[in-house]
Amino acid sequence: MAATMNFFRAQDDARSRTTKLVVLLVIAIVALIGGLYAVAVVGSAKASRSGALDWWQPQLFAGTSGVALLVIVGGSLLRMSSLSAGGASIASGLGGRQIHGRGASPGERRLLNVVEEMAIASGLPVPACYVLEDPGINAFAAGNDPKDAVIGVTRGALDLLTRDELQGVVAHEFSHIGNGDMRMNLRLIGAVAGLLALTQLGYLLIRLAPRGRDGAKVGIPMMVAGAVVIVFGLGGVFFSRVIQASISRQREYLADASAVQFTRNPLGLAGALKKVARGTTAPAAARVPRDRYEEQDEDDGAPNLGFAQSEAQHMFFSSTPGFWDSLFSTHPPLEDRIRRIDPAFDGKLPAGPVARVSDEAEAPVSQLSGGSAAAPAPARTPTNLEIQEAVQFQGRLPESLRAAVAEPIGAMGLAFAFVLSSDSAQREQQLTSIVTLAGGEVALEARRLQPVVRALPAGFRLPALDLALPALRVLSPTQRTTFRDALAGFGSSTEDGLVGLLVQGAVRRYLELPPPLGQAHGLTLPQHYGFVLSAVVHASSESAEGRQLAYERAADALGVALDPLLPPEAVDLAQVDGSLAALLKLSVADRRNFVRACGIAVLSDGQAEPREVEILRAVADSLGISFATGLKA
Repeated sequence: MAATMNFFRAQDDARSRTTKLVVLLVIAIVALIGGLYAVAVVGSAKASRSGALDWWQPQLFAGTSGVALLVIVGGSLLRMSSLSAGGASIASGLGGRQIHGRGASPGERRLLNVVEEMAIASGLPVPACYVLEDPGINAFAAGNDPKDAVIGVTRGALDLLTRDELQGVVAHEFSHIGNGDMRMNLRLIGAVAGLLALTQLGYLLIRLAPRGRDGAKVGIPMMVAGAVVIVFGLGGVFFSRVIQASISRQREYLADASAVQFTRNPLGLAGALKKVARGTTAPAAARVPRDRYEEQDEDDGAPNLGFAQSEAQHMFFSSTPGFWDSLFSTHPPLEDRIRRIDPAFDGKLPAGPVARVSDEAEAPVSQLSGGSAAAPAPARTPTNLEIQEAVQFQGRLPESLRAAVAEPIGAMGLAFAFVLSSDSAQREQQLTSIVTLAGGEVALEARRLQPVVRALPAGFRLPALDLALPALRVLSPTQRTTFRDALAGFGSSTEDGLVGLLVQGAVRRYLELPPPLGQAHGLTLPQHYGFVLSAVVHASSESAEGRQLAYERAADALGVALDPLLPPEAVDLAQVDGSLAALLKLSVADRRNFVRACGIAVLSDGQAEPREVEILRAVADSLGISFATGLKA
């Protein structure tokens, strides 16, 4: 291709426009409340004997703005609550069927493999997969959090897309998960619902206004006030829907750019979009039917969760063009999306319907580039995008390992395999302890998987754990706690204690388990920073000079005065674990900034070795920060 997409720049542009649009929505709501107050001031002036305008009336302002905010916030929260079902509930409500490895068709197994690969590439948990029995090409992501997210695709996507095209579509949905688009859309829907509730208040005022000669003195002002509230409310709904759709379009651009980043194959996603475009321009008999998702209604018999058209269509990979595209469409024009991904696209699409692809269980895996990105020069501080680029994992795990971790026993066995000692006598003691705490089957799986884990190249261990985590979610609360406690006894005693410790943190966070008590008490925030940074620096740098330089650069990036770098013998892993738990309580921005500082430390020598990448990704995961979205807000 003569020209290629600069996906990092495209991501930055989409994020910047999203921020501006969100600010604009807030301004619009504030302006609406200000307008209501202005009308109230004019009304009070007309009602008074003097008729003078007094633009600052604290009591009137408090009353007007308080009622407006109460109605908007209340309506918003009620709507958000009604739509806050987990990803599985949403997918099932849309008619989706969850698929598993057992009993899956060849196309479904291909989907499962692609989802696992994209989870590894993005650094996100493996979501559950659902298939909607629809011949059109579409997909969606649903859920309130990456841990409960699901990905759904239509039967048409499985039948009509090649493996590379399906990979591009799935990567697009992973971007929505990683970028928090599901939560953002929920809040935007809530904002629109709150403004709509304001109009309902207006109708209520008109309905309750006294009629007749006796009630005219009170009734007429109530009806006028109701009409004013309705006008302002409908105006707010109109502008908020326009802004909501604009934000959604920018998130689609962002998801496309991130999909190219994850797959490093722009033609895969571009090919999928071209097939979708062919469906929209084909004769009616061959058209890709996507309308059922966008126009679902409680009375049409289609499975739904009560979403309105504007509330449902944002979830899907594509939407049907219509008259109001320029204002209310949640998706950009397909041709525009294709040109951004494939600058060589001339706008011409093949004639005829989209052909069905061969039904194979597992096509050859797309060659995703492994290793690190081109290293920045050690003389300067690496940028956010360079850090993100450096830690991208693109690879292929052994099929035997992928199959083993699909069940809870194998998943627990893998976690223990990470922390088993290479010393045979110590390993047997550990296995005996595992039998007592977790059961003999888990111990057998740990023994079997240990050599497989040790044979993995550096940088592959944490992605392997990512594949195992979904199987651990089926454990009961008691089993989860027992598993955590059993795992906690091994991490800091292994040759690779830091990785073992970070494995524990990843498991705890994914299973929503609290860390062990009695760690990291009485320390200041800079001390927590110093403990974790010292551990990262000692694990990633070989020379004393290199470690000192890495630590200083990280401290400068944090903008916090830290104690001197701890010597290796002073880095207590139990303390590091406690410090990570303490840092997890910080804001997302502060945690992201700390992960960025760790990235600067790792890249201080101008290169990122696989082991360093593994540690950095694990620290980020322990703090709930995914490199799927980069280090910028």
